Amino acid sequence: MAIEDDSICMHHVLEKLGEIKTETDLNNFKEDIKEKLAYNEQWRIDNPAYLDLLAKDDFDVMRAIRTTKDKYVRRALDKSDNIGLAAKLLGLKNYQTLQNWMKDLEISKDG
Repeated sequence: MAIEDDSICMHHVLEKLGEIKTETDLNNFKEDIKEKLAYNEQWRIDNPAYLDLLAKDDFDVMRAIRTTKDKYVRRALDKSDNIGLAAKLLGLKNYQTLQNWMKDLEISKDG
């Protein structure tokens, strides 16, 4: 993540700290932070390739598109019994397009 992203987060925390008036406010803020941290950690687990792209000063949009396409194809295949259903989940008009994507991404039917 960029330094700017961390700065925005710290500004948000400062703003929220200024709103705390009671112990209940403080406890609610702690719970809010715990929820957001858990969500953030799960997102990091689910998106390691995307984080690698963000960590670099990398502007290769084609690599980002390929990484995203790979993730979506694998998710659709995991949720589907066959390529036709996976193609529908992805909003593709036919399964042949998905087969071509899978060949390009080097993804087998078994994952």
